[in-house]
Amino acid sequence: MTSLLSSLNQSQRTAVQTIEGPLLIIAGAGTGKTRTLVHRLAYLVAEKEIPPEKLLAITFTTRAAEEMRERVGGLCQEGIDLSSLWVGTIHALCYQILKNEGCAVRFVPDFEIISPTDQAGIIRILAKQFFPQQLPISIKHYALKISREKNELAGLHTSPAGFSPFCQAYQEILERETLLDFDDLIVKTVLLLKKFPDITKQLRSRFSHISVDEYQDINTAQYLLIRELAGPAPNLCAVGDADQAIYAFRGAQVKNFLNFQHDFPQAAIIRLEENYRSTSTIITAARQVIEKNSARIDKKLIAVKPRGPRIELCEMLDEREEARFVAQEIGRLIGGTSFETLGPARDDAGLPAMGFGDIAVLYRLHAQSRYLKKALELAGIPVEIGTSLSLYEEPEVEAVINVLEAMHNPENDFAVSEILQNSVKGIGPKTVTLLRNRAQELNTPLLETIRLKNNFTKIAADKCAALGAFLDMHNECIERSSQIPLDQLIKEIYEKLCKQAVQSQEGKNNSIADNENLLDLITASLPFSPVPASEGIPLFLNKISRLREGETYSRHREAVTLLTVHGAKGLEFPAVFITGLEDGLFPYNANSDSGEEADPEEERRLFYVGMTRAQEKLYLTWAHSRFLFGERKSLPRSTFIADIPEETACCYIDPVIKKRTQEKQAKKPKQMNLFSD
Repeated sequence: MTSLLSSLNQSQRTAVQTIEGPLLIIAGAGTGKTRTLVHRLAYLVAEKEIPPEKLLAITFTTRAAEEMRERVGGLCQEGIDLSSLWVGTIHALCYQILKNEGCAVRFVPDFEIISPTDQAGIIRILAKQFFPQQLPISIKHYALKISREKNELAGLHTSPAGFSPFCQAYQEILERETLLDFDDLIVKTVLLLKKFPDITKQLRSRFSHISVDEYQDINTAQYLLIRELAGPAPNLCAVGDADQAIYAFRGAQVKNFLNFQHDFPQAAIIRLEENYRSTSTIITAARQVIEKNSARIDKKLIAVKPRGPRIELCEMLDEREEARFVAQEIGRLIGGTSFETLGPARDDAGLPAMGFGDIAVLYRLHAQSRYLKKALELAGIPVEIGTSLSLYEEPEVEAVINVLEAMHNPENDFAVSEILQNSVKGIGPKTVTLLRNRAQELNTPLLETIRLKNNFTKIAADKCAALGAFLDMHNECIERSSQIPLDQLIKEIYEKLCKQAVQSQEGKNNSIADNENLLDLITASLPFSPVPASEGIPLFLNKISRLREGETYSRHREAVTLLTVHGAKGLEFPAVFITGLEDGLFPYNANSDSGEEADPEEERRLFYVGMTRAQEKLYLTWAHSRFLFGERKSLPRSTFIADIPEETACCYIDPVIKKRTQEKQAKKPKQMNLFSD
C-alpha cells in the first residue's frame, strides 16, 4: 500500500482508487469527505501520473478551493508542478470559459461581473418601479427571485424575452452595461457550450477527470453545465450527501444528486459511513432524525468515537430564560465558578474544560441572536456573530469597494450613485436622482456629468461644494493608485471619505485599528498589494466578485460563535446549542407574504446538519413563548424533539415551569376514594 493510501479507511481507499467511469461518493457528515477528495486528486497525479492540467475539481466556495489545492500540494512529492491543476468554484470556471472562449467567438462582450453593491442598487430601483404597493421586502428576496428564475429552464434563453417583466428589466440593464451576475456566468456558459460544439469538444478533451464537491447543492443550470462538460462517458466523480442538502432557497435541487444513478447507470457507488467527528450518542440521535426523510439515499452513519454525554433537551419559559440558561451552561463548560449551579450533576463530568472558541450557539433565524448576545455579554462571555451578511456588504467595506469600483470603471453609474448617496455628506437621494436624470439626457456617465459644472445650476451651493470635494477625492485616489499599493490605498480611501459617513454616530471609535471589517478587507487585499494599486484593483475586484455569500466568515478571536444553522455548514465545535426548537420556527413555517415555502424534509435536513456540527456535547432548547417579528408567540415544541431516542437524551426543565406545573397539580381536586372509611 502506498503512503498516500495508508492513512485512509477501506471506503476512502476504494473511492480514491476508483478513477475510471462515473463515481458517486455518498459522504455522510464527518466522514472525511474533503480528505478523500484531496487524496484522490493527489493519487491521480502522483500514482497514476495524470498531468495536473487534465484534472478539474469544482468546489462550493473559494475558500474550499484554496484549502484543497494547498492540501493536494502537501501530499505530492516535491518537484511535481501543480500550477496547472484546476481547482475552483463553478463560477470561477465559467468566468474563465466565457473570458477565454465566449469573448473569442463574440458570444459575449468583454464583460465585468456586477458587484453586490451595484446589483442591490439596480434591484432597489426596479423594486420601487414594479412593486410600489408592496410592503418592504429585503433586497435579498428580490435577488433570490431573479436567481431562481434564471436557474430554472425558463432562464436558459438567449435573450431576456422569457423572463418575468421584473427580471427582464433587470437583465436589460445588465446587458446595456455589459455586466454579468453570478447566475449569468453559468447560464451563458451552458448556452455557449450548446451553441459551439467545438468549444465543448475542446473542454472535454482538456479535462480527463472531473470532481464535483457538494453535488447535492447544485441547481438546474449548474447541473446542465456539468453534464455538458462531462459528456456521455465521463470520468466524473460526484461527492455529497442528500441528507445535507439545505440550499433549496438558492435554487439547489437535491434530485440531481438522487438521480445520479439514473443519469449514469454504470456509476460506481461508494458510501463513506465512518463518522470521526461526533460521539456515538449524537450520531445515534441524528441518524434517527434523518431516517424520517424519504428523499435520500440510505446509509448507516457509524461513530468512531465512544458514547459520550447525553444530549440535553432543555424546556425554557421564554427567550430570555433560554438565553440565560445558555450563558450559565457555557460558564459551566469553560470551568467558570461565577455561574449558579443548574440542577443535578450531569453525565458530562468527564469532559475537559473548554475554551470560548469551542462553543457555538445556533439558531434558525438571525433575529433570534439578539437576546442570546445580550445574555452572554452580561455574563462576561465574549461573543462573535457570524451573520449572513458578507464582509463585502458591511457598510464601511461596501463604501470603500464602491470607490474602487468607480476608479476601475468611471462609467459605473451605480457605484458612483452609492458613493454620493451613502458616503458624501450633504448629498441625498433627490440630488442623486437629479444628476442621474441629467446624465440620461446628455447620454453621458454620471461621473462625467458631475464634472461638467453647468449641470449644477439646479443644485444648492453647499451640495455643489460636496460634489466638488467628491471629485477631488476621486482624482486624488486615481493619482495615488499608481504610487502606493492597494492595502495602503484602502486605508487612505477610508480615512478620506468613508470614515465620515460610517462613523457619523457620536462616540463611535474612528480608528482603523479597531475596525475589524476594515482590517479584514486590508488583509484580503494583501495578495494584490505587491504591485501598484492601479494594477491590483481589477484583480482584487474580480476576486471578491466571485466569492459566495458567507464564505468570508472566520473567527477573529477566542469567543463563543453565534450563527444560523445554514451558516454553520462545514464547521464543527466541541459543544453546540441549537436554540428556538419550536414548530413554526424550527421547522420554519414561512409567512405566505414572504414568497417562501419551507420544505419539511429540508427543515429536517437542516436540523440534522446542526446536530452533526457537535463533536462532544449537544443542547437542544425550546421556549413556551417567544417574542419574534413584533409579537409574542406561544408555539408548540418542535416535532424534531420527539425523534430524539430516549436513551440518548436527558431533560432540563426551567424551574419556573416546574413550579407552575406543581402549583397546577396541587390545585386539582383530589379524587374521592370509594373504599375509604
